[in-house]
Amino acid sequence: MPRPLFVLCLILLVGTYGCKSARDPHRATESAAPAASAESTGRGDGLAAPHLPAFLESGLATDTLRFRHGDTLDGLLRRAGIGSGDRAALAEAVGPVFDLGGFRTGHALHVLRFADGEAACIHYPLDFLRDLCAWRARAGFAAEIFTAELDWRPRPVHAELESSFYESLAEQGENGDLATRVADLFAGEIDFFFDLRQGDRMELLVESGERPDHSERHDRVLAARMILGGERSEAFLFPDSDGRRRYYHRDGSSLERQFLRAPLNYSRISSGFSHRRLHPILGVRRPHRGVDYAAPIGTPVMATADGTVIDRRRNGGAGRYLKVRHASGIETTYMHLSRWARGSSVGQRVRKGQEIGYVGSSGLSTGPHLDYRIKVDGLYVDPRRFRSDPAAPLPEERRAQFAEELERYDRLWESLAGEESTDAVPRLSSLGTASSAAP
Repeated sequence: MPRPLFVLCLILLVGTYGCKSARDPHRATESAAPAASAESTGRGDGLAAPHLPAFLESGLATDTLRFRHGDTLDGLLRRAGIGSGDRAALAEAVGPVFDLGGFRTGHALHVLRFADGEAACIHYPLDFLRDLCAWRARAGFAAEIFTAELDWRPRPVHAELESSFYESLAEQGENGDLATRVADLFAGEIDFFFDLRQGDRMELLVESGERPDHSERHDRVLAARMILGGERSEAFLFPDSDGRRRYYHRDGSSLERQFLRAPLNYSRISSGFSHRRLHPILGVRRPHRGVDYAAPIGTPVMATADGTVIDRRRNGGAGRYLKVRHASGIETTYMHLSRWARGSSVGQRVRKGQEIGYVGSSGLSTGPHLDYRIKVDGLYVDPRRFRSDPAAPLPEERRAQFAEELERYDRLWESLAGEESTDAVPRLSSLGTASSAAP
């Protein structure tokens, strides 16, 4: 059988189960075009998208190459030993569906070959959900970006604070980064370096999506409870009026606030806000108008809210420091930095959570730390006690649907409690989380 016909038959054989065309979300559900019709296009354009796992597990030999700095697709394919005619045909096929300048240094390209070494297909994973694939057609190559239909299943996750939530989750075989994501979720309300005590609990309702080839899994948090000192704070995923997925309290108020509670992720508080603190170097009592977060040199420092950089320089005892002006007459200052981040020059806009510098020990400092200060209407306030305004609550017209979703979350959470497996648990549907939502 000629190779082009072999590939056409292979694609028709494996069908469309498990992946959708990124250009047409309905294409994967349509039947494959007749072979004669597909062949008449000369590029296989009428074919249904191949199911990637079956296609890539077809038994063909596979080479994996990685893009080096300055590599183009043509250059990488030349290094793989692919002839000039096939290289040109692959570029012609890929160009309309993917920017030929978008291949990233260090990312892998897989080349599937026939027994005689001729290229049958190239496969470039774009991210967790999407894959670029170009395969040999009747004349030249056909290319498409495929979006995987993930198998999303909910499950409960619990952790009790001992040394850290990260370690507690990791000891259970969970991804410890879930703890960081929950910390980001509650960042406007809970200071994870000051508010936590041993025995506090984290309870999560997590939906896990696995690729059809079982090569990778992604977890997203549907609902979360933080139980700190007996006090409970909850968050539930729900789309806002614009369809963007956000987290809300049970009463419909938003978890998002104008400011993060802390400007960095990993630290301990070494000195708090004080009107009369003994300076560790000068040996005199003087006000300390901020909070010192001890952290390793190079720890990223984040802007705690959207704003504009109004000052950035070396300044005596403050060392390398940076000041940001925010809305409502609020300013934040970040001191003793080892260096500043790109995009943090004076006059530039910064976003909440954007890296603006890195922890250091510049100026008058006994060790690496960040001195973080907040000024409201010209007066310094204690950052640990400062609470910014919350984002807009859920609109009244969405409250009924939100209440229904809360009932669904509660029922699901209860049904999963104590179960060892979630194989028989029905999927959530009203948020579209089972297949169509991005993680």
